[in-house]
Amino acid sequence: MTRFFHNLREILIRDLTWNDLNKSLSEDMRGMYEFYAKNMKSIEENPNRIKRSVKLLWLLFIAFLLKLTPPRRLMYAIALVFIFIAASQEKITSAVYSFIIVSILLAMELAEKLVTKDELSVARDIQLSLQPISIATLPGYELAAHSEVAKEVGGDYYDILTLPDGSTLIVIGDVSGKGISSALYVVKMQTALQLFATETSDLRELLIRLNSHMYGQLKRNYFLSLFLVKLHSDGKIELCRAGHPPALLYSTLEKSVSWLRPNGFAVGLAASSNGDASTDRKISTDFGCSLETKALQMQQGDVLFLFTDGVSESVNADGKEYGQEKIAGLIKTFNSETVEKLRERINNELIYFRAGTDLRDDTTFVLLKRS
Repeated sequence: MTRFFHNLREILIRDLTWNDLNKSLSEDMRGMYEFYAKNMKSIEENPNRIKRSVKLLWLLFIAFLLKLTPPRRLMYAIALVFIFIAASQEKITSAVYSFIIVSILLAMELAEKLVTKDELSVARDIQLSLQPISIATLPGYELAAHSEVAKEVGGDYYDILTLPDGSTLIVIGDVSGKGISSALYVVKMQTALQLFATETSDLRELLIRLNSHMYGQLKRNYFLSLFLVKLHSDGKIELCRAGHPPALLYSTLEKSVSWLRPNGFAVGLAASSNGDASTDRKISTDFGCSLETKALQMQQGDVLFLFTDGVSESVNADGKEYGQEKIAGLIKTFNSETVEKLRERINNELIYFRAGTDLRDDTTFVLLKRS
């Protein structure tokens, strides 16, 4: 018997530390509350903390029951009856029945969760396969990129496309939110943008067409932010932004950094309001008028940094954000390195800053250097 309990103990605590247990329980409890709270009634303020806590637990319990399928809800009710009988009459048989039923329910929920996890793993592989397989070799430039999702799949996106006029388009984008819905919108956006990029080389027109295509198809509270950079072999670049965080430019000549903030609404926020006679499409006048295109000349050694808000808003255990100023300082200090080394340095810096804290948002950035 002693050996049995020893083996059982080894199974239960294998590869488990106190820190892992504490962190896992905290995350699971927070995730459970956020999941069930969406379907809970609001709790009126009550000066009595005990009564308020009891009411909160009761509402969580009701929300939990309603999430179970009807057959599982019935099984759970039967298990509760056996627990009540065992407690009131001290019947071991009822306690055993209750344990068996609850164990079966747990096994069902676990199997369902694992199937979903496997499907999400496949979805993640598909999403990763849609990213550029290898960073293109661009004459006159060095290029490196990094992308990491907070969940199994995410809403960040970057791509490298060739435009009809022979120039190269660098795209970085972010769908509001994260998870499956955002990932599906990313695929839709990427497919549409790749199609439109075969038809026009004008950045503003690309975003107008994308907005016309996506508006009305996005669920409420969803929108897309994008930053487009058009590269010419002589170092001239054109920029157009749709509600995305600014880009950072390090100038070798001036030994300084500057933030590039062309004006522009995020995709999906403004409705189409009139037709375009040449394409017979519906375009958004308000959206189109908001867009600003900027052009500049990159000199040898200049560095352009594009990123999603998950980079600047990475948080540590104290809830403090990394911030854009730290990014600027990092680029300014290590601008002489190759973009690949700079990519590794930035990623390691973010990991060090988080100090074990999980990603709160998807994290993506692209580095471009004039060679």
